Amino acid sequence: IVFCFFFCVFANAQSLFDNYSITKLTPDDGLSQGSNYFKFEDSQGFMWLTCNDALNRFDGKTVKVYNLDKYFDNCPNLQQGYGFTEDNDGNIYIGSVRGLYIYNRKKDTFSLQKIFTNKTDEIAMPIGFHNGKIWCFNKQYQLAALDIKTKKVTLITQLKLKPLKSIHIYEMTDNCFYYHYPFIDNKGKLWLINNEEVASFDTKTNKIDFPLQDFFSKKITTIYSSCYDTSTHSIYLGTETGLFHYTINDNKISEIKNKGKSFGLVMTIALNQKMMAFRTDFEVIFFNKITKDFSIIKVNQRNNFNRTFGFSFDKSGRLWAVDDGKGQLIFNFNNKLLPKIPDETTTLNYFNLSGVTRFVQLSDNEIVIPNIIQQNSLLIIFDLKTKKMTSIPFINRSINTFGNYACATDIQKKGVWFLYQNRIGTDLMLNVSFLNQKKEISNYTFNNSLGEKGDIQDAQVVPNGNLICAFTKGIYLLDTQTRNLSKVETPASQNNFFKINIIDKNYIAISRVSNDMVLYQLKADNRLKFIKNILLKIQSFYLQKDIKRQLYWVGTNQGVYLLDKNFETIKKFDANAGLAGTYIYGLLLDNDGNVFCSHQRGLSAINAQTFQITNYDKTDGIQDWDYNNRAFYKATDGTLFFGGVSGFNYFKPPVIPISYYKPQVYIDEILVNTIPLQSDVSVNYLQKLNLNHKENNIVIKALVNDLSNGNSRNLIYKIQEIDTKWNHLANGTPINFSNLAPNNYTLQLGYYDKFANKEVFQKTLYITIASPFYSKIWFWSLLVFVLSALGFWLFNKRKLVKQQRDFQQQLALEQQRSKITADLHDEIGSSLSSLQINSSVANFLIEKNPAEAQKILAKIEAQSEHLSDKIGDIIWSMKPGKEEFLTLTSRIKNFANDILGATEIEYKINIDKNIDTIITDISTRKNIVLFIKEAINNAAKYSKAKQLTIDLQLKDNQIYIIISDNGVGFDSSITKGNGLGNMQKRITELNGQFSLKSELNFGTNINATIPVVP
Repeated sequence: IVFCFFFCVFANAQSLFDNYSITKLTPDDGLSQGSNYFKFEDSQGFMWLTCNDALNRFDGKTVKVYNLDKYFDNCPNLQQGYGFTEDNDGNIYIGSVRGLYIYNRKKDTFSLQKIFTNKTDEIAMPIGFHNGKIWCFNKQYQLAALDIKTKKVTLITQLKLKPLKSIHIYEMTDNCFYYHYPFIDNKGKLWLINNEEVASFDTKTNKIDFPLQDFFSKKITTIYSSCYDTSTHSIYLGTETGLFHYTINDNKISEIKNKGKSFGLVMTIALNQKMMAFRTDFEVIFFNKITKDFSIIKVNQRNNFNRTFGFSFDKSGRLWAVDDGKGQLIFNFNNKLLPKIPDETTTLNYFNLSGVTRFVQLSDNEIVIPNIIQQNSLLIIFDLKTKKMTSIPFINRSINTFGNYACATDIQKKGVWFLYQNRIGTDLMLNVSFLNQKKEISNYTFNNSLGEKGDIQDAQVVPNGNLICAFTKGIYLLDTQTRNLSKVETPASQNNFFKINIIDKNYIAISRVSNDMVLYQLKADNRLKFIKNILLKIQSFYLQKDIKRQLYWVGTNQGVYLLDKNFETIKKFDANAGLAGTYIYGLLLDNDGNVFCSHQRGLSAINAQTFQITNYDKTDGIQDWDYNNRAFYKATDGTLFFGGVSGFNYFKPPVIPISYYKPQVYIDEILVNTIPLQSDVSVNYLQKLNLNHKENNIVIKALVNDLSNGNSRNLIYKIQEIDTKWNHLANGTPINFSNLAPNNYTLQLGYYDKFANKEVFQKTLYITIASPFYSKIWFWSLLVFVLSALGFWLFNKRKLVKQQRDFQQQLALEQQRSKITADLHDEIGSSLSSLQINSSVANFLIEKNPAEAQKILAKIEAQSEHLSDKIGDIIWSMKPGKEEFLTLTSRIKNFANDILGATEIEYKINIDKNIDTIITDISTRKNIVLFIKEAINNAAKYSKAKQLTIDLQLKDNQIYIIISDNGVGFDSSITKGNGLGNMQKRITELNGQFSLKSELNFGTNINATIPVVP
């Protein structure tokens, strides 16, 4: 048991060195600059790096660069930082030439605190956090402490150490404080190390000690680097002459050597509980602290280690190293999820031309990877234990290999068969070689041409030890004893054979290009008995049998099919089911019956019980996106191999990811209508977001913080009120919401664990989009009130206007009545009085002077007729004029016809068609009619005209009356009759304008303009 324990410990320790891989963090990944010298992993799992131009924060996937003014509270932006520390609240302190920058995590902002009052030098660099204080130093090795609660700075002392000449990276000759930065040990002591001295400062007693003064006074050497080991309370010192280990408790120092040899200049050191890494002039060295073993990598241009320094381990055990001018190199000593060859440390790549196309197994530990290239063929031997590759030549360069080849593992004969095509002249010939476990190759040549057979596609060893071979034109059996190659009878229509799938000792399934896969029974006499076609009209390539469940898995160009024992379809796995690639290049079952398949989009696994699909991509270590067909193999120990265009992957299921960090969802920024949200606290700490109705376009920049596996994490989110399932985003992809309707929303955030097929909910953000004011109840209540009041006011106003209008109409009516009464009194009354007088005179004269009485009676008749007309006009003017014979136009035309019809005057009457509807006023109607009557009467009695024209037009709210004749005319300056006076009086009464123009023998022209009365 003890032996096994130490063996396991030793094996585990060795694996620390043998299986590491390297990734890079560069400006291509978002770093603001390739030059970065200080780094710090905080309590939240972020890695902070100080570049020359800004501070950078890495979460495992994305880099956030703090170079915007909004992150700095009334202080200059931080550029180059010098050292980090963190307090118990997660606030981070960064040294600078201006003083101490303080990062407030809850606000996501920086402030600047002055520590030292030296006017010419304000440099402050943090050593650590102890007893509620941030301890700092400067170039003169002054010590000061900042109380994080009171913000009070206390100057403690100045150590008697040789001052730093400069802290600039370009002035580091003989001044390497970057690599022996001060620290606080487990007991609260401060350790400050310069090039020649080691000093400790007790924070309780303020006592200064130089414990290694005697040692360095005797040994002339320069201290280039140092590192504190918390687990052993000791210090490792790298000097120009070697590596030293100082144990603080017993005050002893000793040199660490490799086989009695010093390491020389040690320029940087880092360590964790398991191992230590340091750099010399010519080597990167890993030291196993348990077994005391060393692993050494020579530094050269090819492995990119020649510019590395500034080593430090993160909490997951990965080594970070400054790759000066390029970024960071990250050494991962845990096995990759999907190990690949070649990896980042491979110096010789055998597969850069053709990739990996086949695998066979030579022995329990040796996998053979043929690299058969024309006139340059090798067999690559991959050792399953050491993970190392060697090569042996396969085909003599004089042999001109051509086209396809096949290979098969022969367990009985403990070797591997190779069948490849060889061109001799114009013929293609078949060559067969056998590789035994001693790496000896036997070659056999078949002189018969491959013309009738076609190209070799595949070969498998059947239970009797012979080889069954698939050619494009037929199936052949190779007797490995007699070397006889004979054709196996198959139906004539079956050709284009591709891959031989051994199901068990009695059955094989052979796939065909552009045809169905065919199931055969293998007879004892090596005949193939046709059984059935599998998956009709589907291009199938590979078939594997799950012996435990008696099921079959088939890889096709449409995905993976699961078949029952009768080869009937149970389930199909394609893009609709979540399979990343559907053109299957390889298919294998692990020891538990789970399916692994390669395709054009990487690798996928299907759980045989739950049917969960896991897709593996480049973050998981696939050799490349595209794999090669038939390049897959399952080793006897259960290791699976898949080959592709850039190499191959190998792994032994189950594939379980190693993760030190617990993924955490972190909200980095919120944009509202493209403008960053301003908040008193960091948006990561917001629980509720209140916005108005116009602030409904929201971008949430959230991430899954996982320093070691951030690339393989997916951010998930859903709005509880809208989404029924989680939405998946690649880590670092922002969440976009456009035109959110006013409502309350519950945004849930989490991450997806693809290996467990589990969606993990972590964070909630409540978002309220307020309704616009016009959709509020109070607004509608107020609106109803206002509209009601307005309606009431309008109703009353209309009522008042109607009353006023009725009053005005009543008043006008009264005025009209008064006017009519006056007319009746003046005109009708006077006419009646005249009739009465004339009647009395006639009565008096009728006996005495009958002739005079007759004249008076004639006058009475004329007066009566005239009176009748006047009464008719007054009555007409007071009627509404709806009937045609009562209209103004009809009245004028009838009168003209009555008067002028008996004369020789030709007349024309032009009246606007709108006159009748526009002129409704009683007075206007009456006066216009009487005005025109008077003009017509005058023309009929006195003008002696041949033509008379009457125009009555409406324009611009004015009534235009033009009456003209071509009669004898008169002198208007002399003639002054009652008729003309009445005409002018009527127009004046209507507020109009009257004009008359007449000359002897040139006719008469009368004009009147009257405003329209509504």
